[in-house]
Amino acid sequence: MRLEIWLSLAWARFLIRFVAFRRWRGLLGPIGGELPPEQRPRVSSAQAKQAADIARIINRIADRPVLFKAVCLPRAMAGRWVMGRRGLPSRIVIGSRRGEPEEGLLFHAWLMVGDHIVTGAEEREGFMAFGQDRSNQESTGNAA
Repeated sequence: MRLEIWLSLAWARFLIRFVAFRRWRGLLGPIGGELPPEQRPRVSSAQAKQAADIARIINRIADRPVLFKAVCLPRAMAGRWVMGRRGLPSRIVIGSRRGEPEEGLLFHAWLMVGDHIVTGAEEREGFMAFGQDRSNQESTGNAA
């Protein structure tokens, strides 16, 4: 599985760096905001554990860059592909937040399996998922 994950990370990084987004957008499946809890696919505890194990390997491999750097989007893409081949339902979520004036607008991607964020959870704080209602986030205390 490690080789499969490394190749998936490398392929994702290659696509992001060298191929126009419109050419590989279809490989990602649905992208958008986090689904309301009642619309998220149900996963068993065994599936959640399998997804967490895969994500742990993805992060270990990506944290040791050898030929390329794999940040949040390549990790989410690789996770989606690897989990999809194992029948695990997943969804890539992309969000943004305002950075410091010199940074401008910042973006982050994370991968969800059911109710679980399996990649990108550590950096997710403060990012508002695309398509999410800002007033809803402010009322729940999750404002960016």
